[in-house]
Amino acid sequence: MTLLPFLRDLPAFERFDEKELDAFVASSRLYEFPEGHRFSGENEPGSSTYLLVTGRVRVFHHDAMVGATLSVNEVCSGEMFNVLSLVGPLSVSTTAVALEPSIALEFPRDSLPDIKRAVPRVAHQIQYMIAIQLANALQARNTALRSRL
Repeated sequence: MTLLPFLRDLPAFERFDEKELDAFVASSRLYEFPEGHRFSGENEPGSSTYLLVTGRVRVFHHDAMVGATLSVNEVCSGEMFNVLSLVGPLSVSTTAVALEPSIALEFPRDSLPDIKRAVPRVAHQIQYMIAIQLANALQARNTALRSRL
């Protein structure tokens, strides 16, 4: 499967040239996952982020403080999930499960230093996505806590 046309159509990757996209793809692995596949579980160490090529994935979180399972997102083709797995050896705060057979590009945390050296603009984009994910998680947590007041 040729991923360059797919990546060029995504806003997060459209500004990169072929060399930069090739480096990103070379540092990743393309996998097919069956319906029901669990990409991550809450409080388990994460080591990769995924770019969904085809399929749908439900990402959710059980908040013990609020006492509810919160559906964080339904990820569709062209979206990344488990982005916070790239931040050190942290536990993943969500569970991600394939809602249908899916194809995803797995980008392991161990590849991030190589990407920073080889194609710093792509690494900067990945760091930006991490910052957005952290901001969204903080805002969701703040909203949940305020609802308890």
